[in-house]
Amino acid sequence: MMRFMQWLHRWLGLVLLVQVILWLVSGFYFALQGHHAMSGHQYKTNPTGLVIRQSRPQIDIHEMWEMYPQALSIKLYRIGQNPQYQINLPEQQLFLDGNSGEPWFTNAKQAEQLALATYDGPGELEQTSTITTTAEIFGWQGTGYRIQFRDDLNTRIYVDASNGRVLDHRNTPWLLADWAFKLHFMDYSGGRNFNHLLNYTAAFLALWFTLSGLLLLIRNIRRGDLNPRRKLSILEALQRKHQPIASGCGGGGTCGLCKVIVDSNTPITDAEQRLIGTAELARGVRLACQHRDHGQAVQLLNSDAKRYELTLTQRQPLSPLITELRFTVAKSFEYRAGQFMQFEIPHESSYLMRNYSFAKTPDSGRSDRTELVFLIRTMPAPSLNVPVGIGSSYLCQLQPGDTVCATGPFGDFLTTDPTVSARPQIYIAGGVGIAPIRALVQAESAQGRAMHLFHGARTSAELIYRDEFVAMANLHYVPVISDTTDQDIEQVQLGNIDVAAAQWLQNHPGDYDFYVCGPPAMLQATLAMLASLNVDSARIRFDDFGI
Repeated sequence: MMRFMQWLHRWLGLVLLVQVILWLVSGFYFALQGHHAMSGHQYKTNPTGLVIRQSRPQIDIHEMWEMYPQALSIKLYRIGQNPQYQINLPEQQLFLDGNSGEPWFTNAKQAEQLALATYDGPGELEQTSTITTTAEIFGWQGTGYRIQFRDDLNTRIYVDASNGRVLDHRNTPWLLADWAFKLHFMDYSGGRNFNHLLNYTAAFLALWFTLSGLLLLIRNIRRGDLNPRRKLSILEALQRKHQPIASGCGGGGTCGLCKVIVDSNTPITDAEQRLIGTAELARGVRLACQHRDHGQAVQLLNSDAKRYELTLTQRQPLSPLITELRFTVAKSFEYRAGQFMQFEIPHESSYLMRNYSFAKTPDSGRSDRTELVFLIRTMPAPSLNVPVGIGSSYLCQLQPGDTVCATGPFGDFLTTDPTVSARPQIYIAGGVGIAPIRALVQAESAQGRAMHLFHGARTSAELIYRDEFVAMANLHYVPVISDTTDQDIEQVQLGNIDVAAAQWLQNHPGDYDFYVCGPPAMLQATLAMLASLNVDSARIRFDDFGI
C-alpha cells in the first residue's frame, strides 16, 4: 500500500507541477495583456439608433399583441432599415419582420451593415461567409455570418441570421487569450466556466496529493529519515566500508539487488515481500537498504565479490546500438552464468555505478587471464536537452588496452540445479537482455535438459548471436522482431516476444523452468503473460537490470 502511495504521490506531483506551470504562464499573460486586450473588443463600438424612434412598421404593435396575447413582452427594433419584432413567449422567443409578419431572416447585406455599425477600427470589410457553427462563439449554432475585416488584429464579427444580432467580435489577441483561459481554468470546452468536472478532479487530486504527502512525511519522521543523527541503512554502512554490495536503485527499495543475511526475526518490509522469495525470507535474507545499521550481524550473499581492474582487449559492434566488449582479468576471478558486475563510471568528481551482465559462460579451462564478455547498449539522447547514457557512452569509447574498475560478481539469476529439476528450460530475452541468457544457454548446453529460447528484438539486425543459437543442436530457437518493415523476415516471427511465447506455450503445455530478461516493458508484459497462464512463480526467474 505504501509503495502504491509513493507511486501515486510522485505522479500526482508531476501532473500538478505541470498545471502550476500552466497557471503561472497563463496568469503572467493575463497580467501583461490586461482585460481589454483579451476581450476581442478593441475595435468594437456600441451602435446607436437601432431602436425604432421615427418610422413605423406596417404591422402595428397592437396587432402583434392580438396575434400573441400570451406574450410576456413585445419589443420593436430596427435591423438596418427594416423593422423587427422580438416576441418573448413563455417557452420560446420569436423574431418577426415588422412589415410582413414573417419569421425574420438577415441577409448578407444586412449582416455587413450590422457589422460595420459595431466596428470602429482602421480596416476594411474583406469577406462575408455563411456559417452554421463556430468554435469561437461558445454554445451558438444556427445560421449566421462571419464578416472578416482586413486590419492589424485580424478582426472577425459574427452575426446571427435568425435575429440580426451581432453575436460578438473576435480577433487574434482574443484567440491567444482564449487558450490562456482554457489552460488557466482547465476548461477546454471554451465556456470559461469554473464549475466543471476537470476542476473538481484537480481539486480532489490536489487534496489527495496533500494528504498522501503528509502520510509519507509522518512515515519518514517515524523512520528517522529527517533526523540528521539518524543511523545509516545497512546498505549505506556497507558502502562506506567499501564492502562489495550491489545496488541499482540507490537505496529506493525497487531493484532488490542489495540482499544480505541478517537475523530471520528481522521485520519484513513491503519491498522485501515483493522482491524476495518466501524461502529466502525464511532464512533471513533482507534488503540492506530497508533496515538501519544497529551493529547487528550482517552476512553478504555475494561474499566472493571483489573489486577488479579489467583490461579491454576487443570492442566489436554487433548492431547499430549494441557493442560487445571483451575484457581480461586475473585468473583467480570466478563467476557463474547469469551474474553481473558493477562498473565504475567516472562522472564529474566521483563515480557512477552501472550494472552489466556477463554475456559468456565462464571459461572451463585455466589460463593466465580470464576473458569476460559484456554487451553494452548505446543509449542515444532522446532529445537535445537530455544527455546520452553516461555509462554506455563511456564504455563504448574505451580503446583496447584501456582499463576500467568493476566489482563483482553479483546476482542470483542462475539456472535451477539439474539434479533437483529435470524440467525443460525456457529462456525469454529481449534486446540486450540476451547477454545473461546467452551465458545461461551456454552453461546449460552441457547439462542435457531441453532448451527453448524466444529471442525478441526490434529488427533482425538486433538479433545478437542469432547464428550461434541456430547452430546449437539441443536448442529450439525462436527469433521474433517487432518491426514489420524489416526486409529480413523469412526466418523470424513478427510481433511481440510475450505473444509469441504465449502462443507456443498454449500449443505445447507442460512443466518448464522460465528465465526472463529484457527491457522493463517487455519484462512486465512477459511476467503478466506467464501469470495469465497460471505458471507457478517459483519456476520463474527474471533479471530486470536492477531497474
